Amino acid sequence: GQALAKISSVRSSDKQELLAQCCFQIACDVTNPLYGPQGATYIYGPQKGVTEEMAPVLDAGMKNYAEVTASLTGKDHSPAEGAGAAGGLGFAFLSYLNGQLTPGIQLILNAVHLEDEMKDADIVVTGEGRLDHQTAMGKAPVGVAKLGKKYGAKTIAFAGSVTKDAAACNQAGIDAFFPIVRGITTLEEAMDTETAKYNMRSCAEQVFRLL
Repeated sequence: GQALAKISSVRSSDKQELLAQCCFQIACDVTNPLYGPQGATYIYGPQKGVTEEMAPVLDAGMKNYAEVTASLTGKDHSPAEGAGAAGGLGFAFLSYLNGQLTPGIQLILNAVHLEDEMKDADIVVTGEGRLDHQTAMGKAPVGVAKLGKKYGAKTIAFAGSVTKDAAACNQAGIDAFFPIVRGITTLEEAMDTETAKYNMRSCAEQVFRLL
């Protein structure tokens, strides 16, 4: 990451001609740009150990990388939705491989024909290990919720944990969400397969008793 600020030019003379004949479709679950407050460094960096002191340096490196790339390709893809995915790989695919970023959930939902199963549903159930503001940025539960809305169904999500900013999931289409953990526990205990199954069954039962 630190090396990005040192890039002064990029050469493409060794690029394989075959690549120009290819079209790459990339499964991408997020909509973040490459850099800035909503970019890869500030949104995903902390998960990887980026501190508050490191973030501005790394983000400036991302910007430099984007500017040098744009001078080569003639187009700046850094603001594109998904450019900041996977530490900036989305940007690389767009800039250097003429790639197309497609929501991964859409590829999956089409492959399993989930929409056909939803057409007469009243309640849709989805979930994730942790529901947070990132979930609302196009991850699987929100993709499922949007399909549910299309057919007038309510969407309920279950999660191992829920963060304070998970309310963004409600705005993105999930009608209600519930953490399944039933008491104070260690991460190891919560991740135990039998414990997780029990917690999921118990939480789901209480929700559907109400319904």
